[in-house]
Amino acid sequence: MEKTALTYLCPSCMAYLRYDGKESKWVCDYCDSRFSMEELEQRGLQKEESDYEVKQRAEADENSADVSFGYEENIPQPEDDLSHMRGYICPSCGAEIVTDDVTAATFCVFCGNPTILPKQLEGEYRPAAIIPFETDKEDAKKAFLNLCKGKKLLPPGYTSEQRLEKITGVYVPFWLFDCKAEFDYHATGENVTTWADTRFIYTKTDLYHIHRAGRMEFENIPLDASEKMQDDLMDALEPFHLDKKKPFDMSYLSGFLAEKYTYEPKDLYDRMTSRITPGVENKAGEGGRGYQRVYGVKCHTDFSSDKQTYMLLPVWMLISKYQGKDYLFAMNGQTGKIVGELPISNSQTAKWFGIIFGITFIIAAALAAFVTGGVF
Repeated sequence: MEKTALTYLCPSCMAYLRYDGKESKWVCDYCDSRFSMEELEQRGLQKEESDYEVKQRAEADENSADVSFGYEENIPQPEDDLSHMRGYICPSCGAEIVTDDVTAATFCVFCGNPTILPKQLEGEYRPAAIIPFETDKEDAKKAFLNLCKGKKLLPPGYTSEQRLEKITGVYVPFWLFDCKAEFDYHATGENVTTWADTRFIYTKTDLYHIHRAGRMEFENIPLDASEKMQDDLMDALEPFHLDKKKPFDMSYLSGFLAEKYTYEPKDLYDRMTSRITPGVENKAGEGGRGYQRVYGVKCHTDFSSDKQTYMLLPVWMLISKYQGKDYLFAMNGQTGKIVGELPISNSQTAKWFGIIFGITFIIAAALAAFVTGGVF
């Protein structure tokens, strides 16, 4: 019988644990205990159970530090489009957790219990490595407030505490590509020399054929592998410091959301080549820097990628909907780099336009009165 979902519990009080990236420890918010990976392993956190009935029996065992979920698939009717949904039973409150078939870690919406779904991360879906969070939710809140600071045209209440609480840590699936690029570059270089004597002005034009060929190698080109994510936004969060990656362990997911990939490496190949093409062409074109003008450029590049590594990378996210449009704030969960787009309130715009117009009218009237008074 296979294990289908996990909750990591505090060995001291049996409340759930979450991973704290700042401390690099697993933290219990109820008894304030903190544990390193070594301490949790010593206390038997990795003990496995098989299904919901076994879990119920295990709850009576005070030494059990790991609880498993019963798993049941939703069986849709032929007319329903629910084949991508899955249902799980929360071991804390018994409520049903319904999620899609790509979610690997989530929360119970009724009791807040963090839930890890290991079946989603088995076999080909098991990441090779993970970069744990090094920032916490308070860091993300401060970054969001700093981004909004001084923005007078934001909708009222946009920075409310209720909205800040919706900021969520997500482990986003990425493929990291190693790639070779063999280029063949041709162009025409031109140098023009001008001189004069007492009778004439002379112009000499020298044309050169520029040819460069070579191979460039790239390592660890990151591309998000989730169809839910905005590619340009994920690209803008780079760089991630890959030297701090850890071998994948599901316990790092506790307290966060996580997804498995929905794009295979072959689906991202064109996007990968388009990202590195400008760099290849720029490097190939260095041979033309000694000429006054370069034209007729042709650069043919053959790409190949023999290695792709599947990883989970940390991102803090907040999605807001305003007037039918989604606005997304994201922060690199390792470095703290932020990107995002903020909405503009029509009512606030009208308000500030009125204020500025009023001030401008008063100043203009005062100047007119002053000038008129000066004439007489």
